[in-house]
Amino acid sequence: MTSPTRRAAAAAPSHTPAGLLAIGYALFGVVWIYFSDDWLLAMAPNLQIFAQLGQGKGVAFVLATSALLFVLAQRRERAVAERQRIEQDEKLHVLQLLDAIANGSPDAIFAKDLQGRYVFANRETCRLLGQAESIVLGHGDDSVFPLHEAEMLTQADAEVLRSGQLMQREEQLTTVDGLRVYLASKGPLHGPDGSIIGLFGVSRDITERKRIEDVHRQWAMAFENTRDGVMIADDHGRIQAINRAFTEITGYTEADALGRTAKMLQSGMHDDGFYETMWRALRVHGHWQGEIWNRRKGGDIYPEWLTVSAVGDTSGKLTHYVGVFTDITRVKHSEAQLDHLAHYDPLTGLPNRSLLHTRLEQTLARAARHHTKAAVLYIDLDGFKTVNDSRGHPVGDELLVCISRRLRARLREEDLLGRLGGDEFLVVVELPGGPAEVAGLARDLLAAVAEPVPLPGGGDAYLTASIGISVFPDDGCSNAVEMLRDADAAMYRAKDQGRNRFCFYTSDLNAEAQAKLELEAALSRALERDEFRLHYQPKVEALSGRIVGAEALLRWQRGGVGLVSPGQFIPIAERSSMILGIGAWVIDEACRQIRRWMDAGQPVLRVAVNVAARQFAAGDLDQVLGDALIRHGVSAEHIEIELTESMLMERPEITAAMLGKLKALGVKLSLDDFGTGYSSLGYLHSFPIDTLKIDQSFVRGIGVGVQGEPAPVLVDAIIALAHRLGLSVVAEGVETAEQSDYLLRQGCDELQGYRFGRPDTAEALQLRLAAQAQPAMEAQLTP
Repeated sequence: MTSPTRRAAAAAPSHTPAGLLAIGYALFGVVWIYFSDDWLLAMAPNLQIFAQLGQGKGVAFVLATSALLFVLAQRRERAVAERQRIEQDEKLHVLQLLDAIANGSPDAIFAKDLQGRYVFANRETCRLLGQAESIVLGHGDDSVFPLHEAEMLTQADAEVLRSGQLMQREEQLTTVDGLRVYLASKGPLHGPDGSIIGLFGVSRDITERKRIEDVHRQWAMAFENTRDGVMIADDHGRIQAINRAFTEITGYTEADALGRTAKMLQSGMHDDGFYETMWRALRVHGHWQGEIWNRRKGGDIYPEWLTVSAVGDTSGKLTHYVGVFTDITRVKHSEAQLDHLAHYDPLTGLPNRSLLHTRLEQTLARAARHHTKAAVLYIDLDGFKTVNDSRGHPVGDELLVCISRRLRARLREEDLLGRLGGDEFLVVVELPGGPAEVAGLARDLLAAVAEPVPLPGGGDAYLTASIGISVFPDDGCSNAVEMLRDADAAMYRAKDQGRNRFCFYTSDLNAEAQAKLELEAALSRALERDEFRLHYQPKVEALSGRIVGAEALLRWQRGGVGLVSPGQFIPIAERSSMILGIGAWVIDEACRQIRRWMDAGQPVLRVAVNVAARQFAAGDLDQVLGDALIRHGVSAEHIEIELTESMLMERPEITAAMLGKLKALGVKLSLDDFGTGYSSLGYLHSFPIDTLKIDQSFVRGIGVGVQGEPAPVLVDAIIALAHRLGLSVVAEGVETAEQSDYLLRQGCDELQGYRFGRPDTAEALQLRLAAQAQPAMEAQLTP
């Protein structure tokens, strides 16, 4: 800035030279006019000299005034020059200040002429453009920006020049810092005459500010739209802000909540110690979270999961509290449902195995404490699987529900009934009266199960149960696991004794259970140890008595033990996946033996192979059989597959498809033990069965018992039915001549049983076949 002294010094010379010039000239002229003639008269001796002196006086006057004017004019010129120098210095100083301000600014400052060429660009402008000032000046935006950005700037500049107004707008430009956002302020530049000669502009990088604004906007949206309730309170706990979810959950609006504290939400379910712990955690750790019960505006109490955080400023001073909470009413309800599902059977609503175990432990602890007895009754339904497979799982489920209700009705309120799974139930009772009391209860439960159960669609189901009983502390058990183990062993003893009965645990049952475990372990290794054998029981033609086929029967020659009864190991194999490998081995071995007979020139028999339910359900029986036939070069007509009724009745559509695949291979299909299961005559017509086998339980009734016993009548009916359907009939379990004669008279096609041969090795059967062939050969050779 220019000081007042400098301005006065500069202004004074503009008036003093002119005044002095005028005053000096006036004084000199007046003195000259008034006194010059007197001076001349005094000096001139005569008029001629006076005249000459007068001329000289005039010349002297002109010279004197000229000299005076010269001096005064020169002084004025010096004053003007000094003033101009001072003004120029001031302008230069101002320009230097402006340049320092412009180049020190973090904003881009620039000016353009009417053609859009830069006429000024500060240091930040040149840095952003990545060009030297000498290159920027004189060029337009198209030289320093991408084309689309240059066109945008040109249009914006034109609008400023057209309006003549200061304008502000946001611009996205590509600079050395990348794509950035600038707030540009532009206005017109005016010339001395007021006309527009260009424009100036100031652009500020607001990219970071925009980012922060976006973040704030996003946080604001998140705050308002989150499904969690949020409240912000000051350092005194007064609520400053809430979101929409807060209102939806609690019922309190902003008008209700702002300025109040969170105490308005307290339910009264927590004592002062609970809140003291919360505030202590906030003071020490700056954070607390946990489950809390609060009260809505309408008075309802609800659970929520609350997280509270203490928020401070940059110096660490506490400024706010932020609380975020979730209404967990549904979660609590779901937890209750999950807890129920985890501990109760969804079908019957009874306690499941997990809860039974817990309750049993509690019962045993109570009995030990009070020196009383407790008992476990392990109930397994007999025959349930047959009904479930034949009538379908929905019917089976209804049956289980019905049985569970009947069992519950026979128990005291304090007795525990649960479902272990499948068709197994468990009863836990405390026994003031001892074992005699539990025996009476077991009889009641057997009677409840034995009552007919009406089935949907008509008819009744008749079931029985096998019950195993373990008594605490008599049986020496100390925990629930041992009680269940012993009751389970007793239940299997009841089944072995004929079912529909109960059995108390005895110490020898543990030895049996251990033996079963050892047997199962040995069975799992029997295949790899090559301990299995096939024995063959002959089938004879009823009319001629000639051997026409054989049934392949599995035998286990257990190492170090000897021959194991099929009744011992086959049920174990069928309950596990071991039956798949064993069944495949039986098929392969039967085909291998047929190949041996063929290679030895023996007559080729039709060999029947029994297939287990699990093996049939696996879905690859046709592949297993087909591979074995190809591997040994055996025709499919020499193999007969024996199936049971229950196997066919389970999933009839899938069964029909598999039977179709087996028939396509060319094998024969036989229905084993016909009449002993849940028989349906419809499948005899629907499925491609070739042979019916009459179960030995019917055959044993021939020729024994009282007159009119139903066994012969059923045999007659089965044979007649099979022949009407075009099926052949095989009777198994034939042991007497009376039985074979009767079956022959009724038209039975083939016979099988001890009367015609026990199961024996392939070599023994081969000898019989050779002996059978000898008379035929002799007859052919006799002339």
